[in-house]
Amino acid sequence: NPESRLAVAIKYRLYDHVITISEGIRQVLLGEGLAPGKVSCVRSAVDATPYLAPVDGAAFRAEFGLPADALVAGVVAQMIPRKGHRYLFAALPDLLKDHPRLHVLIFGQGPLEAELKAEVARRGLGEAVHFPGFRHDLPRWVGGLDMLIHPADMEGLGVSLLQASAAAVPIVTSRAGGLPEAVLDGVTGILCPPGDVAALGAAVGRLAGDAELRRRYGAAGRARILAEFSIDAMVDGNLQVYRQVLEARQ
Repeated sequence: NPESRLAVAIKYRLYDHVITISEGIRQVLLGEGLAPGKVSCVRSAVDATPYLAPVDGAAFRAEFGLPADALVAGVVAQMIPRKGHRYLFAALPDLLKDHPRLHVLIFGQGPLEAELKAEVARRGLGEAVHFPGFRHDLPRWVGGLDMLIHPADMEGLGVSLLQASAAAVPIVTSRAGGLPEAVLDGVTGILCPPGDVAALGAAVGRLAGDAELRRRYGAAGRARILAEFSIDAMVDGNLQVYRQVLEARQ
């Protein structure tokens, strides 16, 4: 959510220091004129514990009314324009020709819900796209996904992606904002140019057709979350900034 240089000059004068949740956001603020010494990146963390338990595949498919042999992708995002649901819906007709077992669960809520459901109906995707809504028990189920798709135009970091990685779910997302920090291209998932429907479809198709690649990306994602996105690391990073600010005042 870019701001004008004037707004940045006025707004951030109120603060001794600014902490961003991703390097992507930090770079936006630097580009808008914030002094490098006044802004630090401390990435958001996730508590991986709820996502480490294995999910029974049969129970997962029964919970969401899916066929026993379904290949399941999920979208976990607010239903707002910048989350990019429309790009996935545009890619799905060709994807389903090659991967007829593919089903997509759209988790979340938001002002575009009716519009997105209408788009699914217009494209004849009602058999493959499902809207479970906002689920408070998502940590219990997200590990049942075969992949997470997040085709956003803009994103600060993407906590839902970190959670999916903790659950060992491979990810297809955009090379936008802080998303390349949440997902390592070719390691924990696949990055696509924002808004590129063909590239998105190719990436989803690649994961859909390769179970071993999904397993490898998922395992690497979980290992990375445990090593780099722990709550302890986030707390230590924030404490370091607070101490720096207090020492400067003293």
